[in-house]
Amino acid sequence: MEDEFFDDDEFDAESLNEDGVTYACEDCDHRWEAEGEDEYLDSWELICPMCGSANITEL
Repeated sequence: MEDEFFDDDEFDAESLNEDGVTYACEDCDHRWEAEGEDEYLDSWELICPMCGSANITEL
């Protein structure tokens, strides 16, 4: 019996970015995932791309 829920052809391993870092702005609640060199920024270096706030937390 073929399992229709787990089709290997439809699995996209790149969509599961386990190493990515997600940040949230405490002021406007915008959330984004860091890409490339942004993954290695310290919290005092982060600025929200939506509102420009520096009140950022790592999720």
